[in-house]
Amino acid sequence: MDGTWFTSDLHLGHEFVASLRGFDDTRDHDEVILGHLKEMVQPGDVLWVLGDISSGSLRAEERALGLIAQRLVGVEKHFVPGNHDSCHPMFRRAYQRQGRFLEVFDSVQAFQRMKWEGEEVYLSHFPRPGQDHPGMESRYDDLRLRVPLLVHGHLHSQFPMTGPGQVDVGMEAWGLRPTPQVMVAQKLWESLEERV
Repeated sequence: MDGTWFTSDLHLGHEFVASLRGFDDTRDHDEVILGHLKEMVQPGDVLWVLGDISSGSLRAEERALGLIAQRLVGVEKHFVPGNHDSCHPMFRRAYQRQGRFLEVFDSVQAFQRMKWEGEEVYLSHFPRPGQDHPGMESRYDDLRLRVPLLVHGHLHSQFPMTGPGQVDVGMEAWGLRPTPQVMVAQKLWESLEERV
């Protein structure tokens, strides 16, 4: 488990998200996000990014891909795209963008299944169906997984545990930092022990 990290919802260059996170300038926001990633995730480590690297425009996406490639040299990077990423299969032309993402990431897939402590754990950008940002109707439910153990992003939660067997690895839940697998697993098991 050591040397494996998780994060989601970087939203590099995204003015609205940067302002929600307390930044007046997206450049300052991006430097904090990228600085934490570079400081914590070392060459030889594995990083899983569970979607939403930018605001979603082609220009913003290209900028974010360039910054990730420059700042995380030597890191094994895997990507599970979200609703702001043009390579997500929800978009008709996703196949045309996947190659570009594979220039930066070692793999790109809609979700990933792993084995943690003998249990099947799934990685996805989205939480389970029926959950979305507070005050919003749940979107993309047809793309969401109905599985017992799920590590996700998308919600911009203030706290990691978002339901029994469900943990948000988005930036807000972890102080704008990536999270080591051992801590994500700990929160996942804790979420099964208490009612969220």
